[in-house]
Amino acid sequence: MSTDASPNWQDILDLVAQLDEGGCEFADVEFGDVRVRMSRSAALPPDQRPAPPLQAPEAEPTPTPAVEGTPVLAPMIGVFYRASSPGAPPFVEPGTTVEPDTTVGIVEVMKLMNPVTAGVAGTLTDFLVKDGEQVEFGQPLAVVAEAGRS
Repeated sequence: MSTDASPNWQDILDLVAQLDEGGCEFADVEFGDVRVRMSRSAALPPDQRPAPPLQAPEAEPTPTPAVEGTPVLAPMIGVFYRASSPGAPPFVEPGTTVEPDTTVGIVEVMKLMNPVTAGVAGTLTDFLVKDGEQVEFGQPLAVVAEAGRS
């Protein structure tokens, strides 16, 4: 488990795997300000904690600027890495010409490394996430300017 006060996605996935291997029907775990409730059946026991105090609504997030090109999307949730291992050179750098099957990174989920390919032919223009950053399914990871488009 990570040493941070809050768990990362890998910690939660490890917890789910451990509970799945065990004989528990229900689990309710808190990590600092994160709470995970799981049940093998569809129904969860009622929450016995008092409701949290109301907070002021958060400001609307500023939209990210539109990036020209075709996004390379995360195929699943996990941790994105630009290289095959720590200290290894990145699979590709911005400015590299890529083919649809060119590996641009990997997403680690439960100790399994899943390749992320460009999906289109063109030039990789930018990475939108940092190396080692937690990503969500469908999140844009990089941008490819397709060959033959202006």
